[in-house]
Amino acid sequence: MKANPFVYGKEVSGENFYDRREDFESLVATLAGGAANVVLYAPRRYGKTSLAKKALGELSRRGFRCIYFDFMRVESVPAFCEAYASSVYALERGAVRAMRRIGSALASLRPKFTVGDDGKPALELDRAAVPTVSTVEGALDLPEKLADGKHPVVVAFDEFQEIGTLSPDIPLEGVFRSCIQRHRSVRYLFLGSKTHLMKRMFGDRARPFYNSASVQRLDVPAEAETAAFVRARFASAGLRIGDAAVRRVLAASKGIPYHVQAVCALAFDAAVGAGRRDVDEAMVDVAVVRLVDSKSDLYETSLQSLAPAQRTLLAALARNPVGRFDAKYRAAHGLGPSSGVHSALAVLTGKGLVESTPRGYEIGDPMFALYLASPAYQLFAR
Repeated sequence: MKANPFVYGKEVSGENFYDRREDFESLVATLAGGAANVVLYAPRRYGKTSLAKKALGELSRRGFRCIYFDFMRVESVPAFCEAYASSVYALERGAVRAMRRIGSALASLRPKFTVGDDGKPALELDRAAVPTVSTVEGALDLPEKLADGKHPVVVAFDEFQEIGTLSPDIPLEGVFRSCIQRHRSVRYLFLGSKTHLMKRMFGDRARPFYNSASVQRLDVPAEAETAAFVRARFASAGLRIGDAAVRRVLAASKGIPYHVQAVCALAFDAAVGAGRRDVDEAMVDVAVVRLVDSKSDLYETSLQSLAPAQRTLLAALARNPVGRFDAKYRAAHGLGPSSGVHSALAVLTGKGLVESTPRGYEIGDPMFALYLASPAYQLFAR
């Protein structure tokens, strides 16, 4: 019997990645064409980072120079400048002209060029120095200046909504927009998992990035695509999964890639443990129970931080996702006045517990929704 063919909790590539052919081709074509920058947003665990990195890989093969930058890695403006300039420096393979450009652009942060333990060029900045708007602009302009109009660059900014948390003094959103709009050799991909913040950033007329990029929302893959993936991955390890069991996987996971892989990984373990070469509905149910149980402490901690009205709204959405909280829905679930519901909703979306999807408002984590309907939660809620 082969190793477990399902991977979750990390970025995936190759045969572990959903095909997402249409999303992939659209993303690559838009960035390669250069007519527009791209916003790609989706709730966590939908696979957007894996899709973005696959697209960057294809663009690299076409001759583009690509940078992937995750804003969750940095906690301040100096940290951003250091990490971003380091990415550019590595892309330039430590070229002397890159050293000169970076040294000039970030002189106020006293750059120091070194060679890392891995033998690759490295950059250090004085993080205690006070950054200015011109310092940030200098860092952002580096890919454009080093491209010299000859080497097109693609920069992917992941968790882009986090730029607002880096500085209370520098209006980073406006600074980023001002720099990016004048770049001609650099195309940008903005990724975000806090969908409500990304929608505001790129959809609010009063915000700097309003109407500045082509917006792509990444939804769950098509059911047929997911079902084919599940069957193929089980088959690659010598197991067969029945159609009813596949439907059970789709229903429990809501088709979200991370949860599809997590349920299937545990169902695979259950089948192997039982000495079976086929996976049925009972094994999927066992996998779901194990997955929910493994997260119950985390879910309980999340619930303890919520007010009663917020917990009530969560429980209602777990039972019945909805697009509008009309009087009938509120009465059926004991939610109270509309103003209170929307106040609770704002908190829950801000915490990433509830997502606005094409199907309406729903619990972002389908296992959390199952937990909310379980006896364990009913006992907790008393």
